Amino acid sequence: MTFGRPSDRFAATPSSGTFLNEAQEQFTTCITSQGNRVVLSGIGGDEATGGVPTPIPEFENLIARAQFKLLAHQLKVWALNKRKPWFHLFFEAARGFLPPALLRVPKHRRPAVWLHPIFAQRHRIALTGYESRVRLIGPLPSFLENISALNALRRQLACDAQPSEPCYEKRYPYLDRSLLEFLYGVPREQLVRPGQRRSLMRRALVGILPEELLNRKRKAFVARGPRAAISQEWITLMEATQDMVSASLGILDQNIFSTSWKRARQGQEVQVIALMRTLFVESWLRGLRNKGILASSPQNPGEPLKSLAINNRSLS
Repeated sequence: MTFGRPSDRFAATPSSGTFLNEAQEQFTTCITSQGNRVVLSGIGGDEATGGVPTPIPEFENLIARAQFKLLAHQLKVWALNKRKPWFHLFFEAARGFLPPALLRVPKHRRPAVWLHPIFAQRHRIALTGYESRVRLIGPLPSFLENISALNALRRQLACDAQPSEPCYEKRYPYLDRSLLEFLYGVPREQLVRPGQRRSLMRRALVGILPEELLNRKRKAFVARGPRAAISQEWITLMEATQDMVSASLGILDQNIFSTSWKRARQGQEVQVIALMRTLFVESWLRGLRNKGILASSPQNPGEPLKSLAINNRSLS
């Protein structure tokens, strides 16, 4: 994740051209010089083919179908692989059948601490990932998990505006309907096995892809980490967190947000990804305000966004 200079272009969404960094400029130069009109994206690969090495959907299937003997065996195998007690894995699977109101929201799904409490409560369902209860009766829990992941991808892709400069089309091979229908019908234990991410795909490509590529430990390209970006762009980021538009709109507490930035720079435990995403939203709001599209005025923390208005004349 990297930052660069703010873009002068109009951004329809926070993720569409808020910043222009060196990698994006090189990408633009590359596809323009070659006349490329289509870019293939690997989004959806982990979600569809078992790239996330978790046995929980498989355990939920076995619980829902009362296959307790096989469940006990799989718990033992995965416990050895994960180096975790089997009853911890069992609880992770069983908690999905309980009403969300009775459970604490997992740490990775909790709203960012710098959001105003009233704003966070009002949008709690969206901020916690639209978590729902797993049912004992009906479709397999793994199928419902697949649908939930697909909906999350749909919301993610809906935030991306189509690029206009340069103009090209993004396509997503892993989200092909026929492929998803096949993968959603495959037993979960065929997709993810202890120590084997994307197990079915790797076995299917034996003899087709080189061994070094097929069994590589990580992806070929590793982007610069968020903490490295924070350290390198510290001065720019500190300027961006002064007089924040999102604070004036009652979305977040600017003091808590600034404190979190300092803790992240010191290497302390903070919600780093949420920090970066918040800054993308802030940069987007500033761009709208500077172009006269967004009219905002200060308001008390936590109040509804009554001051948010779009200047229609500026869009014409």
